[in-house]
Amino acid sequence: MKRNFTKIFKSGSDGTNYWPLILLSIGVIGLYALSWWWLSCSFHDSEKQGQFGDQFGAVNALFSGLAFAGLIFTIILQKKELALQREELTQTREELKGQKEQMSEQNDTLKIQRFENLFYNMLNLQQKIVDGLRYDYYDEEYVTVALDGGGATTDKKKVKREVVGRDVFRYMFEKIDLSSLTPQVIGYKLYLRVFGMKEYDETLVPTYFDHYFLHLYKIMQFVDSYDLDYNVSYEYMSLLRGTLSRYELVWIYYNTLNPQFNASKQLIEKYSLLKHLRSYLLSFTLEHSQYCENRGITSDDVKNNHFDLNDFPFYLTDNVKETDKYYLSAFWEKTEIDKGKDYLQRWRAFIDLKTESEVKPASY
Repeated sequence: MKRNFTKIFKSGSDGTNYWPLILLSIGVIGLYALSWWWLSCSFHDSEKQGQFGDQFGAVNALFSGLAFAGLIFTIILQKKELALQREELTQTREELKGQKEQMSEQNDTLKIQRFENLFYNMLNLQQKIVDGLRYDYYDEEYVTVALDGGGATTDKKKVKREVVGRDVFRYMFEKIDLSSLTPQVIGYKLYLRVFGMKEYDETLVPTYFDHYFLHLYKIMQFVDSYDLDYNVSYEYMSLLRGTLSRYELVWIYYNTLNPQFNASKQLIEKYSLLKHLRSYLLSFTLEHSQYCENRGITSDDVKNNHFDLNDFPFYLTDNVKETDKYYLSAFWEKTEIDKGKDYLQRWRAFIDLKTESEVKPASY
C-alpha cells in the first residue's frame, strides 16, 4: 500500500514529479504554524509583538510569492492537461475515422452480397422459365399395318410431338408449321420474309415468349438501376449474356425491334447484349428485300460483296436517334466499336455503289 501511495505522488500521468511541490507546501505550512505558536508563547510585550509582526510581514510576502508561483504552476499543469486532451481527441477521431471506413467497406460488401443474391436468384428463375417452355404439335408418320389375308400395307398415323426448353426457340423460328396462314410459310424465319416486321405481332407465336422477354428485361433493369460502377454492371450483364442460346438471341433481336420494347433495346445497346448473335441465323425480312429491290440490288450482288442474305446490316445504325434500328454498341462493346463502324461504312459504300440513278422510295 505504501509503495502504491508513493508511486502516485512520484509522478503524474505526464511524467511530472510532484514531490518538490508537496514538500515545499508542508514546509511553508509548518513554518507558518511554528511562527504563530512562538509568537503567542514568547512575546507578551505588545511592542515586541509589533516588531515581530513587522518581521513576519516578510513571511507573508513569501507566501504571496508562493501563491503566485502556485498559480503559474497550475496554469502550466492545465496547459499540459489540455494538450493531453487534444491528443486524446485526435486519437479518438482517428479511431472513429478508421471505424467509419471499416463500416463503409462492410456496407459495400453487404451491398454486393445482397445484389448477387438477388441477381443469381433472378438468373435461376429465368432458367426455370426457359425450362418450362413447351410446344405440342401433331406429326404424321407412316406405319406398317398387317393384313388379315397376309401381307402388309402402310398407313398414315398422327403422332403427338413435344418440344421443350430451349429447343422451343429454334423450333418456333425454323420449323413451326404456319401453313394455315399461307402454304408458303413454314417457320417464323420465312414468315418474316413473306410478311415482314410489320406483321410480327399478327400471330400467336411471339406470345409464347412474353413471360421470358418480360423477366429478361427485369434482370437487365435490376442490374442497370443498382448503384454499381458501369464496368461492374457490364460484368454482370456479361454473365447474363452467357446464359443466352443462339436462337434466344435471334428472338431477342426481332422482338426488341418492336417500338413497345424500346426500353429493353436501350439496355441491350448499353451493355452489348447481342454481342454473340450469329447473324447468319437471321431472316431476310420483307422490308429488307424491298429496300434492295428499290435500289436494283440483287441477292447475288449482296453475296458477291461478302454480305450474307440476312437483316444484320439493314437494322444497323450509328445514329442513336434511329430507334427502329440497333445502334452499333448492341453488338460491339466500347473497345471494339470501331469494327462496327468499319462494317457499317462498308455496307453503305456497297449500297451507294449499287444504287440506280433513280431510286424508288422504299415502301416502308
